Amino acid sequence: MDTLIVAVSQNAVVRAESEILGCDRCSSGIQIPFSQILSKLRIPKDAEVVYILPVLASCPRCRASIDEVTGVVPREAAGLDATNHPALRIEI
Repeated sequence: MDTLIVAVSQNAVVRAESEILGCDRCSSGIQIPFSQILSKLRIPKDAEVVYILPVLASCPRCRASIDEVTGVVPREAAGLDATNHPALRIEI
């Protein structure tokens, strides 16, 4: 399996922020890495991905900084649809 390096647009970070309820600093419950939220917004899903964020995301609940590995609580993990989130830009 190939590893892709994905440069995420600032717009994609904002869209991914809208898909979370909180972060590991302020929320309990099921948490996944923020990178998994970004992965759910991508259309091609056949490779391992390393994300490069242009800006840190911000927790909607406590405003803490969120990077690719920060644990987050998704709004609806099953409800993400990449066709509704075209903002992710893949650059190799």
